[in-house]
Amino acid sequence: MNSFHKKAFHFIAASLFMVIYGAPRDGHADDFGYLLNDDNDCALWWAEGAYKVMQQGPVPLAKSKSVHLKAAMNEFESFQVVLRPHRSLEHLRIEAGSLTCQSGHVIPAAQFTIRTVEYVHVIRPTDYYGKPGWYPDPLPLMTKPASLSANQNHPFWITVKVPESAVAGKYSGILKLKADGWEKSIPIELEVWNFALPGKPAIRSAFGISPDRIRQYHHLTGDDELKTVTDLYYRAMSEYKIAPTSPFRLYPMKVSVEGLFWKGGIFTSDTVFAGQKALKITDNDAEENIEAATTKLIPVDPSKKYLLRWNVRTRKPDQKYCVLVQCYDNDRDLMPFENRMDVFTGSAQWGADTLNMRPFRKEIHYVTVHLFPVFRDLSGRHTGTAWFDNVRFAAVGEDTNLIPQGDFEVTPEALKVQVDFSDFDVAGEQYLDGLGFNAFHLPLEGLPSGNFYTQKRGVFHGFAQGTPEYDKMMKKYLGIVQDHLEAKGWLGKEYVYWFDEPNTENYPFVREGMEIIHRAAPKITRFITEHQPGPDIMDVTEISCTVIGKLDPAVIKDLTAKGREFWSYVCCCPKAPYLSLFIDHDAINMRMWLWLSYKYRLKGILVWSANYWNSPTASPKNYLQNPWEDPMSYTTGYGFPWGKQAGWGNGDGRFFYPPDRYPNENTQKVMEGPVPCIR
Repeated sequence: MNSFHKKAFHFIAASLFMVIYGAPRDGHADDFGYLLNDDNDCALWWAEGAYKVMQQGPVPLAKSKSVHLKAAMNEFESFQVVLRPHRSLEHLRIEAGSLTCQSGHVIPAAQFTIRTVEYVHVIRPTDYYGKPGWYPDPLPLMTKPASLSANQNHPFWITVKVPESAVAGKYSGILKLKADGWEKSIPIELEVWNFALPGKPAIRSAFGISPDRIRQYHHLTGDDELKTVTDLYYRAMSEYKIAPTSPFRLYPMKVSVEGLFWKGGIFTSDTVFAGQKALKITDNDAEENIEAATTKLIPVDPSKKYLLRWNVRTRKPDQKYCVLVQCYDNDRDLMPFENRMDVFTGSAQWGADTLNMRPFRKEIHYVTVHLFPVFRDLSGRHTGTAWFDNVRFAAVGEDTNLIPQGDFEVTPEALKVQVDFSDFDVAGEQYLDGLGFNAFHLPLEGLPSGNFYTQKRGVFHGFAQGTPEYDKMMKKYLGIVQDHLEAKGWLGKEYVYWFDEPNTENYPFVREGMEIIHRAAPKITRFITEHQPGPDIMDVTEISCTVIGKLDPAVIKDLTAKGREFWSYVCCCPKAPYLSLFIDHDAINMRMWLWLSYKYRLKGILVWSANYWNSPTASPKNYLQNPWEDPMSYTTGYGFPWGKQAGWGNGDGRFFYPPDRYPNENTQKVMEGPVPCIR
């Protein structure tokens, strides 16, 4: 690698904001902003949107008679109006008027949005560059008159959207401010350039949105409510020209396999009682009961007595496991108190067991069979593995096994993969075609998954990764998906993001997974995030997304010359002196990120989450962290014990605030969109 390029890049990425833009704005506000007026009641000034106005920052020395803005057509341009009252001001209202140019063209007042700049209290600085204190970040809409306390700054975030149909020229207008006993008018001058920004951004993006956290913090119950509110988040993102990572989260493809009569477990030849295959069921979840079950209702005659027999082997000697028969009426509704179930003791050697069932009531017309590898309880705390073979359900005295594929001798040739795209297409037409999102994570079943901490091999409807049967099934499935995306005009916007931040020792696992995708559907785009990038893995992805502090201009140039895309990401790292997303760092950071992307021809940006408001690892049970009160993002997962409150950084994973400021006290549902932030 060219060491000069590396050093030059790191100088720009790590030092630019400190060298050029100075230290955090914690008392040195006199080098930005413009004083408009200072009378006995209030000092009034304005500043561009690339700065954070601290509460106790001094009034700027530079003066201006008006707000000066420049923007393209179809561009949002923001500025801040700051009041520093010498006495308290009550019932402040702000009203924007229309902007007009000499030729008579008008930008209507409705194109203005006025938000209040609010502050969050940083107690634990992110790093050595941050400092404790109150930092501006949330930007709620100004929906009612404000009360302003004396002797501190009160910023208001004002945005004008220049219509795409606007005419180039110089526009002017007035911003009116009025409180009890005080009022001022601020002239606004806007120069509209003679070009328009495109409706769809050139840079691609991926900002994670968790519908589960939206459900929690908005106190929603039904899925329709969740879709409605999540749609408001997506629409807010479209205004900022960023795309949600997973817009199909609530609109999944429905994948089914015609001819397959079991769900759960893996068809395996590792150990069998008879024939070529057995069913292996592993419960490795301490909070859920993992099972395998028949997929279709099995008709029964209540006048007959039935037996369920099987062969079984458990991983541990004397391992308890369960078998359940559930009963259904003639309308195919579950009869919840008609279970036939028992606990059995397994062995490390194959053996046989039988579930003797009491006679069926006349109302029972169907049953399903459920196999549990361990003892089933309410908590799901038991874990273990069991193998089942030759599962037979038959009337006493009859030989016909009523369970199809009870011997588990299943082959891909006998199966047909079907994909229902009905819901998926609703989201695609709404968010890709409608809102213009230019990138999305393509959710796929059956792939392996993992990160540098833990990995899991893929299983597709009972067929395990590494077997010829799995490859055949994945080719059927992914071929259908690829063809559908191409037909809808969405192929090329997708990326498959199934592994996060591999270490070098994970490269063989990652390579195997990437090759599964490419063999089955070579047109589908593969994606990887890298926190320690190396050449041994970059050749198996179409998009390489590297943490900002590890970018190498020489590698970028080489890969882009080969037609690859290169993205970058920021998260809990890197910290100072690199550019970052943290609340207690400078506002210019997020703009610098796009400047660097332009300079090095990067095609996309990624942030793992935009609404990470709570860590279940750090928070007490049944308690939601309040991001309005605590800006620190706490770690979760990666083997940390419950109650460990290690910090990722102030604002990491948070670009929106929930509109409910008291999520633990309030229980009323909130059918509103998110509150954005300065960053």
